[in-house]
Amino acid sequence: MENTKYFKSVVKGTVGTLIFSFIGVAILSVFMTKLAISKGVFNAIYVIISLCSLSLGSIIGAKRNESRGWLVGFGVALGYYLVLFILTSFFSGELVFKLFDLFKLAIALAVGTLAGMLGINL
Repeated sequence: MENTKYFKSVVKGTVGTLIFSFIGVAILSVFMTKLAISKGVFNAIYVIISLCSLSLGSIIGAKRNESRGWLVGFGVALGYYLVLFILTSFFSGELVFKLFDLFKLAIALAVGTLAGMLGINL
């Protein structure tokens, strides 16, 4: 029973993260049609959107599970990163996991885990 609750919490948090990311990227896209934004600024804003979305999704999942927030946050981060990696690989046409991807995964796992711990205490 507890594994089912954990899995449902991770799925709910991952879906929430994807929805928040989609909304953030959609808003960023609208701004990009009106303003000239350099590639560096775009990348920085995209990272901020991703990390904020991941934090919110991990908090949602941890609050739903009501225990072991760090584990739920870790699961949400892993699920979110896997979905983004698969989508990126599909659209780019190549399935390559580079050192930079490992760095992004480590950052996502750290943020998700910390946000999950925070979510339990809110």
